Amino acid sequence: MAPEKSHPIISSVTPLSTILGVVLLLSVLSGCSTYIASKQDDILVQIDVWSAENEFGKAFETLDYVKTTHPQYNDLQTRRKSLLTEATEFEQKVQTLVAKLIQDKQWADALDTIDDARKKYPQGKLIEKTEQQLLAKQTETLAEIDQRIMIERSQWMIKTRPIYQTKLNTDPRNTELKNHVDSLNSESETLAQKLTLLSQQAIESKHFKTARIRIVQAIELKPNKERNKILASLKSREKVTHKKKQQAKKRTHKKKQNSILIDIEKSFRAGELLKAKQLIAHLDEKEKNNPELIQLEQELDRSINYKIQHYFSDANRLYTEGDFQQAIAIWEQVLQYDPENELARKNIQRAEKVIEKLSTLREKQQN
Repeated sequence: MAPEKSHPIISSVTPLSTILGVVLLLSVLSGCSTYIASKQDDILVQIDVWSAENEFGKAFETLDYVKTTHPQYNDLQTRRKSLLTEATEFEQKVQTLVAKLIQDKQWADALDTIDDARKKYPQGKLIEKTEQQLLAKQTETLAEIDQRIMIERSQWMIKTRPIYQTKLNTDPRNTELKNHVDSLNSESETLAQKLTLLSQQAIESKHFKTARIRIVQAIELKPNKERNKILASLKSREKVTHKKKQQAKKRTHKKKQNSILIDIEKSFRAGELLKAKQLIAHLDEKEKNNPELIQLEQELDRSINYKIQHYFSDANRLYTEGDFQQAIAIWEQVLQYDPENELARKNIQRAEKVIEKLSTLREKQQN
């Protein structure tokens, strides 16, 4: 008599000595066979094995089959809770991995990952959702690629079709060539219709620059009244938009100029003459003709001239007293207010020569 065959799942995880007396019950669940052992530890051990292999579908099917009268029922219900946590973690890892594969454009790996996950855990709602997201993204990407192909084909057609037409004009009796040109003309009309639709969609999405590019391509392929009307409408809108932008730019510029005028006034009243003078340089010529600014600038110039006179007086005194470095520092301040002041520049050069001679004299005395 042939020896009895052991069940493949039990025999793969349980030593032969531990399965003596085990009674196997075959249950058909969802079209697949699931074997459940009645021995105290066998189901729990098998659940752990399936969990380690991420075979959560088999594990949950088995748990669903166990009756309340089963001696392991309470332990298995406790195990179900931890198994749910493990299954959730598995689903989250699958979702993260699929997202990364999509990002890296590894579509084959992403699809294989989802297929494998569905086999291991067909009940997983998150896996189902991830699959739907993957397929939706794939469909979206394919549509974008098809659109790119169509646009590139249109560009090719715009450049190439006239050449074929010229060739046909040169060889009008070439039937094969005529049929090819007719085919190109027919395809051009189809492409023009698609480009027109893309232009209209872009207008609805307020992507007017894209809309204009697409309708121009459509017209280059096959002009008609509808397409010319769309282009005219876009051009009209561009003019209005450009005018609004220019007006907004002028308002912004005017606001900035007014802000500078206010800062000039504040700086002058605060005695910050150099800052006020520097700010005036940032004004437009039109603003510089402002009568109030002209008056303020005249007052500023008088104040600066008065300050420069005091600077010269102090610098000359320091120079006479032999404090040449301090005298140079003051004449340099004069140049900040009046960069073209030649007298201050010459005085600095003269003081620097004196300092150089004194330094040479000291070196000789030390030697």
